[in-house]
Amino acid sequence: MPGETEQQYWAWLLYSELGSIDKLMKFWKGVRPDETEMRPELAGIIEKLGKPPAESTIKRWSRKYQWVKRADLKLAEDLEGLREKTKKIAREKKHKVLEIFETIVNKVRKELKDREGLTIDELKKVWEMAQVELGKPTTRATLEEEQRPLTPEERERGKLIDEALKPIVTNPKFYTDPSSLLVELKNKKLTKKKK
Repeated sequence: MPGETEQQYWAWLLYSELGSIDKLMKFWKGVRPDETEMRPELAGIIEKLGKPPAESTIKRWSRKYQWVKRADLKLAEDLEGLREKTKKIAREKKHKVLEIFETIVNKVRKELKDREGLTIDELKKVWEMAQVELGKPTTRATLEEEQRPLTPEERERGKLIDEALKPIVTNPKFYTDPSSLLVELKNKKLTKKKK
């Protein structure tokens, strides 16, 4: 703050951490030289603070340099910083779990193609991890609570989708070379239209 000395600034920082002038004064007057030897970070702070002034001087500094308002702003900034860090950690964790899930799903695809054994239990565990990270249910009971019977229209659409996908997913190229399969199916569709 303009006009604030280094001692006043460090006193404000300590006030912000401790929460009151009384606690600041007790700390400032109560730090013994042997404590600063054991905790070097205190030595630096005490060096910057210097000798403690009278409590009335501290109160005057507090009013003049708006310590309460600044401490509240500092606390709000610190809390916002913690919120952002927490959100970032949560995003990173979710991303890592979903990457693992994707890796396992790709492994399952490969093993299905190669007909090697991957246990369903492994897939289930990774699926549950992904569901938890996405905030979705992982048990049949909670899934059933969210589900409802299909309407006749939805059943009919499902059958149409199944019929449309059947030539794709039953073709071995779907697992080895999906892009050439799509080109092949597109060409078949075009030749059907020409007839």
